Amino acid sequence: MKPIRNQKGMALVTSLMLTLISLTIVMFLMYLITSGVQLSGANKRYKTSLEASYGGVEIIAKDVMPQLFANISSPSAAISAGGFGTAFNFPATTDATANACLHKKLTSPSSSWGTCSSTTDPKTSPDMRLTLNSTTSDPYTLYSKIVDTVCSDSRPYPEGKCTGSDLSGVYLDGGLGVAGGNSDVAVQPKPALYRIEVTAEHSGNSQEKSNLSILYAY
Repeated sequence: MKPIRNQKGMALVTSLMLTLISLTIVMFLMYLITSGVQLSGANKRYKTSLEASYGGVEIIAKDVMPQLFANISSPSAAISAGGFGTAFNFPATTDATANACLHKKLTSPSSSWGTCSSTTDPKTSPDMRLTLNSTTSDPYTLYSKIVDTVCSDSRPYPEGKCTGSDLSGVYLDGGLGVAGGNSDVAVQPKPALYRIEVTAEHSGNSQEKSNLSILYAY
């Protein structure tokens, strides 16, 4: 066998191999940069929807629920009296069945709800739907639903009040037995526990959303 001593074309092959390696490195760097931009954008959108969920939770816990407890016998009347404005959408105000279900959720354990929706998806038969407007983009829609209730009083409503707390919705019990302002020891209330699911969803993109699960004691 006669060895090939002609080395013509080796420089071309070497340069092509180096070019291929360089292009591979450049493509990998571009992939990392693109992935980083996409991840950063997704994280920003998620944080925005998460802040919308937190804002909705504040409204529900501090405004809506106390108003409902202030007139627990008729949720629709409590909602109307609350003056929440047109941004709120409560099915209980226009649908007698939804009003009856919301009343059951507030006054009885989940085992007694019957056909009322208890699925963990707030978008399925929500108890409340709220539009959170934005000055820079499409608004967020907040869905909220009570999915589980644990009553402190085992007796059925109206004898059993489900919660042993003050139902005024505004004033807290004095707690004199704890503070020591009275010679008598006051029996402390037993709160009911409500699990509330909340979803905030961008109106222009259903994939841009966040979910929160709340344990509310009253």
